[in-house]
Order: sequence, then structure tokens, then C-alpha cells
Amino acid sequence: MPAVAVIQTAFIGDVVLATPLFEAARVSNPGATVVGVVKKGCENLLGNNPFVDEVIVWDKRGAHKGVGGIFHLAGELRRRGIGTALIPHRSLRTALTAMIAGIPVRVGFAKGGGALFHTRRIPYEYGIHEVERNLMLAKAAGWKHEGFCPAIFPDDADRAKVDSVVSGITGYCVLAPGSVWPTKRWSVEYYIAAGTEFARRGIGVVVSGGSGDEAVCREVATGVPGSVDICGRLSLRQSAELYRRAQFLLTGDTAPQHLAASVGGRVFSLFGPTVKRFGFWPYCDSGVVIEDDSVICRPCGAHGHRRCPEGTHDCMKLLTPEHVLAIIDSHLNGTAHNSFKE
Repeated sequence: MPAVAVIQTAFIGDVVLATPLFEAARVSNPGATVVGVVKKGCENLLGNNPFVDEVIVWDKRGAHKGVGGIFHLAGELRRRGIGTALIPHRSLRTALTAMIAGIPVRVGFAKGGGALFHTRRIPYEYGIHEVERNLMLAKAAGWKHEGFCPAIFPDDADRAKVDSVVSGITGYCVLAPGSVWPTKRWSVEYYIAAGTEFARRGIGVVVSGGSGDEAVCREVATGVPGSVDICGRLSLRQSAELYRRAQFLLTGDTAPQHLAASVGGRVFSLFGPTVKRFGFWPYCDSGVVIEDDSVICRPCGAHGHRRCPEGTHDCMKLLTPEHVLAIIDSHLNGTAHNSFKE
């Protein structure tokens, strides 16, 4: 029986939101080998996943760099005998690689540079969640496509690692202040103000981040009395386990919100330059988006920018610590009413 594949070589959050496709692949293709293709750095997300048989790592800056790397990876895919590939990443290089690999059925979106190389193309719809968009690919392939949610599967070793880094900290919350896109970041001063208030209430404060977030995490942790900076100490699955145990996670429109949602954690996500309509809010019952619709220049881009195009950064500045704390409190105590859209 031909193998099936899900090829998502974008960012961490994108891979998390593609995990429902693996369950759809397994349920719809009993007996087939299910292959995941992700870029280097994301492979940890698929470890222990019961719906994934094999993970191929696309090392875009190493073994699979350049044109030669495309043919190298295509050869690896060809040897797996893949009959159908779902390709949620709207990338020319990704779609081209799947075509060169000779995969006969390649299902992707009709938007983006890779659309030309798909054998089946579906519209990229706005106003629905990315998970639901991705599952439309499964539908187009004739697979079961309903009832699947993102899921990450920490193991005993992951749980033991989290035990070690939060030893002695009870009833904690997590602040994840980093982002690849600077305009998505809530200010350090705001994180410090919120974290200091949490600490005053007796809530432990853990500051979390990945590679590249060290400086901002250190600055926030230095400003919040008694907080613990664990930036760079956990893998992606371990971070998900950390968020699952926390009272809540406070972060931006970034990967941590999706990691937390994938394990049913409570997450408060601050949206500034981006909006829910793009489809990347935390996909869980305990996820809350905090945003201010009165800022008329929102959204300013699919990912935000390096600098605010208006020079004000009002979309994040107007989400003051006082407003955000009021929203968090309203959800924690069950009243949940405020002036911002959630």
C-alpha cells in the first residue's frame, strides 16, 4: 500500500496546526505508512505521535540547501513510495520538491508560489481557523476530515525534565515574551508590570522562550521579583508540558500559544498587528485572544513587521497591563466581560 505524507516545512506553530492531518491520514489510510516532513528544528513536535510512522527532516540550510538539496530530499521522498501528499505550506520549493519526488497526488492550496505544482488545489479561505483550512486538504484527498485537533505528545522523559525546571514552584503562570516579528511583541515593561502583579498575588512566574529569545526573557525575568527564567532549557514538547501544567500562559501571536492549545492549556494571547480573521488563534476551549479593534490600521500584515509602519505600535501599546490583567481576571473568576474583543 502506498505511503502517505504530510509536508509542512514552515514554522513551529504551522507544524502544530498541521498535526490533525496525521490523525486524518492514519484513520483514512489504515495500513499505510504515514510520513511527516518538517524543517530542521521542528522534528521534536512529531516525536511520540501515534499517527506518525516516520519523520523526514528538511535541513534547508545544510544537507538540503539549494537546488541540489531539493533533488536530494526529493530522492528521499521517492524512496518512500508516497502515493498522496498533503502540503499545507504555500511554498514554491516545498511543492516543487514533492513534484520532483514523483508523488502522484499532491494536494495543496490554490494560493502561493507552490500552487502550480499541486495536482489538486483548494481555495485558501479567510475567516476560519488554520486547522480547519488544513483539514480541507484532507477532504480534497477523500480522507476523513472532521473531529481532529492539534496534539503534541510529551513522554515520561519530557515530564521529568519539566519536573526538574519547576521544582519548588507551585501554582505558576508562564510568560513567553519572544517573537521572530518585533511588532508582535508586548513590551518588556508591560510584561514586567503584569508579572510583578502576578508575583504579588503569590503566583509563581516562569519566563519561557526558545532560541533567539534569551535577551528579552532575561530582561523580563530580571524585572519580575522571584521569577524563574528557563529560556532555552526545554524542547518543544517539554514546553508544551510546561504550559499544560501552568495556571495560564501569557504570550503573543506566536508558537507558544499553539503549543499550549495542543495540550489543552489555558492561554491568553495578545494580538496586535495581526487579527483573528487570519485564522491563527489558540485552537482550544481555554484560549483567549486579547486585541483592540479600535486601532484602525490593524492588520498591517500577515506576520507583522520589524517596525510599526505607522511609527506608533498602538496595537500593542493600547493593550496596557491594567486592561490585560482585568481580562485575565475576568476569565479566571468566571465573569469574562471587558471592552476588548476576545
